[in-house]
Amino acid sequence: MLGQLRNALAVGIATFSLSLLTASAAQAQIIPSNNLSGQGDSTARLYERLVNRLHATTQPQQDYLRNIVQKVDDRKLDLRLVVAVERYAIRRNQHYPFPFFERALKYEAGKRGITLPSIKLFQDQPIVTTPSF
Repeated sequence: MLGQLRNALAVGIATFSLSLLTASAAQAQIIPSNNLSGQGDSTARLYERLVNRLHATTQPQQDYLRNIVQKVDDRKLDLRLVVAVERYAIRRNQHYPFPFFERALKYEAGKRGITLPSIKLFQDQPIVTTPSF
């Protein structure tokens, strides 16, 4: 009886371990899918793509990405450059690619004569709240 219990326990542990190895990593969207723009504005799609794929979870990070998208809209930054740097950042660190994106984009834009602000500029801004009466 003790031998059967050991065998059952070993099979259970092996099955659990195998399921952990074969399970894929869960991917979460920061902007929920019901808020994603379907056929709408390409600017909104770029912003949503950057936020979700770069895991921009804080408000300063999202404000920084809004600034980048605005520069793309104003044709100060090339869309292909932003997408290429996004892919590079994800290859560098798929779990937290945002810092790689910020540094690489700042470097590549600087080579092209474009000055980009640091994320610190967006972190130092005070939070403006509206009073509730």
